[in-house]
Amino acid sequence: MELSQLKWNEIIIINDGSSNESHQFFDKLKNINNVRIITHAVNLGKGAALKTGIRYVKNKKIKIDGLITVDSDGQHLIEDIIKVAQSTKKRENDVIFGVRSFKEGTPFRSKFGNNITKYLLYIFNGISINDSQTGLRYLPASTYSKLLKLPGNKYEYELECLFALRDLGHNITQIQINTIYIDENSGSHFRPIIDSAKIYLVFAKFSLSSLLSFGLDITIFSIFLWYFDSIFTATIIARIISGIFNFTINRVIVFQSNKSKNLGIQSIRYFILWVFIAMISGFLVSSFQGGDAYMIIPFKIVVDLLLFLITFYVQKTFIFRTN
Repeated sequence: MELSQLKWNEIIIINDGSSNESHQFFDKLKNINNVRIITHAVNLGKGAALKTGIRYVKNKKIKIDGLITVDSDGQHLIEDIIKVAQSTKKRENDVIFGVRSFKEGTPFRSKFGNNITKYLLYIFNGISINDSQTGLRYLPASTYSKLLKLPGNKYEYELECLFALRDLGHNITQIQINTIYIDENSGSHFRPIIDSAKIYLVFAKFSLSSLLSFGLDITIFSIFLWYFDSIFTATIIARIISGIFNFTINRVIVFQSNKSKNLGIQSIRYFILWVFIAMISGFLVSSFQGGDAYMIIPFKIVVDLLLFLITFYVQKTFIFRTN
């Protein structure tokens, strides 16, 4: 009610298949002049609700600079919503997130889920954000089309949004807001195990190809090490075969950029990365030449696991970018 008294263009509320007991609240809200209620017949999930709201704004004839998303679990204060809105002045094309601090007293499931996602986002995608789960976000109109095409109807959609915003070239401005948890955050529908698993599957699909290539590389390396008795030669041959396999799988399945016309550029970039990684791996592992045989393969595994992180990040960020 209080929010509707401020000068908003329109307040859109998504009733995502709420229970019959909740209808009395929506009935009161729909009588407010600048409030629009959009109802899903059944619960579709937070991602679907966000898409419905974005689609409604995108299709309006009145042109606006952007929209602000707000969760309905009482974690966002009116003053913080206003704070984010005011921060859009003179930078209406920026993406702005209202981020919370996770200090002492934060419910464990909220702190745990956010911290894990925060570090994975930075390590694997180069996205640095303090509160990956915040629902208080300002999204400029230029992002609507991209966001509406993203997969996911549950909580994983918000993570997909982060990837999309990065690919569109937007830096995320972070505005500090109050950290509010009502009754240990019991009102939140975020399920730490199930929903976190869905989120982390986004990382898993990128990792699987590299792990398969890694296994292929180790197998071929072991075979040719026995045949040639040369660590460097075995490493290079293994890298050539596993590299072709990795490039094909990543381009066609993982990053789905096989429809792109940039095959030549992608191939050149991948080849440069492949040469760099192959030479580093070859030189480091060959330093064990003459050492104990039983230590060679374990040492190579350690080296390649470290190089895997570098390879993964470069491929996703620079080689197979879809934008």
